[in-house]
Amino acid sequence: MGTGENMSSDEQPQAGSAPSDALQPVDKPVYYVREDDQREAKLKLAISEMKPESLAVETNRTIERPRLPNVMARPVEPPWTLQQFFNGQIDLDIELSKRYPAMPMLSLMQKRALGDHPTRRVCTLSVQDGAASLILDADLTTRVVHFSFTLSSMLTLRFTFDTLSDTDRRRWLELMRREEGGLAFLWGRQRWESDYMICIVRRHHTNLYAFSPAGFDAGLRLTAQAARQMVDWLQEVWTYEPPSEEPPASPMLTW
Repeated sequence: MGTGENMSSDEQPQAGSAPSDALQPVDKPVYYVREDDQREAKLKLAISEMKPESLAVETNRTIERPRLPNVMARPVEPPWTLQQFFNGQIDLDIELSKRYPAMPMLSLMQKRALGDHPTRRVCTLSVQDGAASLILDADLTTRVVHFSFTLSSMLTLRFTFDTLSDTDRRRWLELMRREEGGLAFLWGRQRWESDYMICIVRRHHTNLYAFSPAGFDAGLRLTAQAARQMVDWLQEVWTYEPPSEEPPASPMLTW
């Protein structure tokens, strides 16, 4: 049934008669809200309250995204293990051996170029069955090296060494070649604030422990021969000089 305009003449109220309750004017419209709509409205309100005042600001037609909290903040102080080592309170070799008691022993090494790229090199060290490996990716131009610790071809932890100076690299190579062996840190000026590696050279094996300020680390063991091969390969990478682009001198035709 519609409004009074759509009613028939028989149904129209007589002149002078009081209008029925159905046709009484209403001050305000009455809305019936479903329970699902109420929940949706409350959810939208809660989401809007959690948003910052401005999620996007247009400046020179560019959108500035809100800055997220830095959950990967680099530590200012050294890790506890290093603190106690620097204070002479622990033997770092013994402490790391307790933390990594059953590291795999890598003995095989393969090296190759990375595709057709002229300045990329790859070195792979692995155990006999390939269940664990260490992959080194190096760039001859920038001398950046990635150490990737891989377990069962399933899980890889990668550590990037891109802040080393020539002095840092040369010093580490010298320490790794000492006849008496010992401790060698591979890190730059940032020390523990970036990825670093602790190496302990022994007569028959070398232990490698890699650490990241992001909170993960890895460890493995190399045979003496595999360790020497890795160090020699890294020296080639870090001392690489690109070929000269000068054209060869033309032979003298007269004298």
